[in-house]
Amino acid sequence: MHAPTISAQFLRHVANCVELTGRDAAPLLARLGITQEQVDDPEGLIPLAAFLAFFESAADLVRNPHFGLHAARLTGSDSLGPLSFLFLSAPTLGAAFTSFTRYLALMQQASRNTFSTGAQWATFEYMVLDQRLTARRQDTEYSIGAMFTLARQFCGGSIELREVRFEHERVGDYSRYRDYFGCDVFFEQEANAFSFDAALLDRRGTALSSSLHPIIEDHLRRREPVGTGDAEGFADRVRRAISAVPLDRPPQASDVAQRLGCSPATFNRRLVDEGTSWRALLAVHRMDAAARLLRESRREISAIALALGFSESAAFVRSFTRHFGTSPGRYRRRMQNDAALPQKGDARAR
Repeated sequence: MHAPTISAQFLRHVANCVELTGRDAAPLLARLGITQEQVDDPEGLIPLAAFLAFFESAADLVRNPHFGLHAARLTGSDSLGPLSFLFLSAPTLGAAFTSFTRYLALMQQASRNTFSTGAQWATFEYMVLDQRLTARRQDTEYSIGAMFTLARQFCGGSIELREVRFEHERVGDYSRYRDYFGCDVFFEQEANAFSFDAALLDRRGTALSSSLHPIIEDHLRRREPVGTGDAEGFADRVRRAISAVPLDRPPQASDVAQRLGCSPATFNRRLVDEGTSWRALLAVHRMDAAARLLRESRREISAIALALGFSESAAFVRSFTRHFGTSPGRYRRRMQNDAALPQKGDARAR
């Protein structure tokens, strides 16, 4: 299995933000085995793990625990390569989010980026899915903050959010987050997301001409692998359906089958054909969420069990131990110990 990658263009923006503070980003890049040529290559890819490690180490270097938000505030039309231009040239705000989330996978792997709309709210969600990449707070705050910055630029400088959610615990003063986003910000949540009034979806952009949008979209479409429209497996679609609902109220297989337009029998058969099952996908989703909550929050294990829909802590502990080969308590202690190691001057990936 190949390690997930991310476009080097994303790293270039972060490295430039380091330089703007008066620090030199070159030593951090060298320590992670990234050359300046890679950073400057518009078509280049780097390991996602190295990108996340660079972000965390950069925050330590510039002594700014909210460096991710700082970099997000400086997001411009060239910060995310063609995706920035795609977003800012869209005919409407809804089209901007829809097209962005469609093509982001071309430039960043092992992440979930979704945009959903309802009667009242529209929600953008971002999350790194690779559970091996545990130190990612800076990237998370940057990704949510950068999308908010792009939305503001699209709307001519202002957009009112309803709420922001982060999977990690709060760091520093709450006012830092409240002032940045201008709304309530919640921590230790199931996902990283922000929501805004659905009435804004038809807002027309002011940053770039919408005539550019089909040109940029065609460029990105040509970069997609042949047959990418059918490349997503049936199991992947089921995973997305599972991840779209609250953890403590998991969906029923029959409901997901109906949503995907097939009978329960066909639903189960197609999952078997891809080497999995409904119960297996649901279990993996719950365990990944459990690992994330153990890493990113200070919740008691009993509270995590309840949040995941377990009727008792013992059942959760058994399931977690069977899945990961270690108990929830030992897993949390190991993650805490691993996260503490770089604070002793080690800038390697965490």
